[in-house]
Amino acid sequence: MGRIAIVTDSAAAITPEELKERQKRGGFAVVPMPVAIQEATVRAGIRGPRTETNTRDVTGLGPEEMDEAILMAHVLGNTVNTSGPAPGVFADTYDALVDEGYEHILSIHLSGELSGTVEAARVGAQLSKARVTVLDSRTIAGAYGHAALHAHKVADTCDTPEELAEIVTSICAATDIYFYIPTLDALRRGGRVSPALAMVGQMFQIKPIGTVADGKLTYVERPRTATRAKERLTQIIREACAKHRSVKKPPADAAAKHGVRPTGHVVALHHMGNLAEAKTLQESLGAYALDAALSPLPPVLAAHSGPGALAAIVY
Repeated sequence: MGRIAIVTDSAAAITPEELKERQKRGGFAVVPMPVAIQEATVRAGIRGPRTETNTRDVTGLGPEEMDEAILMAHVLGNTVNTSGPAPGVFADTYDALVDEGYEHILSIHLSGELSGTVEAARVGAQLSKARVTVLDSRTIAGAYGHAALHAHKVADTCDTPEELAEIVTSICAATDIYFYIPTLDALRRGGRVSPALAMVGQMFQIKPIGTVADGKLTYVERPRTATRAKERLTQIIREACAKHRSVKKPPADAAAKHGVRPTGHVVALHHMGNLAEAKTLQESLGAYALDAALSPLPPVLAAHSGPGALAAIVY
């Protein structure tokens, strides 16, 4: 079988360190998802103060600078907008990998229920000279990011691209994400929830815990305090790990031939400006999260979660 390259997008929570290491080996690319901040400036005028809005594209910033810009935007109450990459960006990425000698590309992306990214990848594949298999992960963040990393690791052990795609699909299906959002303000500003719902959330101090089911975001519980929400998040993650160990097991052949890990542990913890809380969550999860990687929530998701969000990837 010819060489297979892996492509994913920046919502997959691939850390800069991991990306650098994978790119050294070759055959791995991350397509950036555009992020822009609407910055409001109040200026004096003859008829009184007026507000001017300027849109600043922060996609090209370094990881730390982008995280800081998004965090500051939330603090100032500015809207952070996101969009999917253009099909031409995918086509260029695929073509570059072909030029490097890769014969097939497996492109793994954010749930199509939440973003048009996977559809843009499909259009890009049609524009490209490459042979591309596009996969809708039907999940978010590190829940498919760790599948993309594993695919890159074992690509050379697969007899066909279809075999590798099956491994990725099985890993994504066996992976869950549980997240905590301390406020609905960012979701309201980004148009992800109605102003009325956000107001109710503020009135009743709702701190939602959510997950992804059938590719869509859904609430698991709506605790009324931050303390209670974090306690329940810890309990829910522990219960999920225990369930995964008994139910969501990888196929025996995948585990033997391709090194697919046993299920029942936290593979990653994401945070948004609250690394200390993520470390506390890791400690509270004990053995379930000993090897969990701590990383910022991907910018395209941090744009909608707001500061203080926490997420756990359970495999």
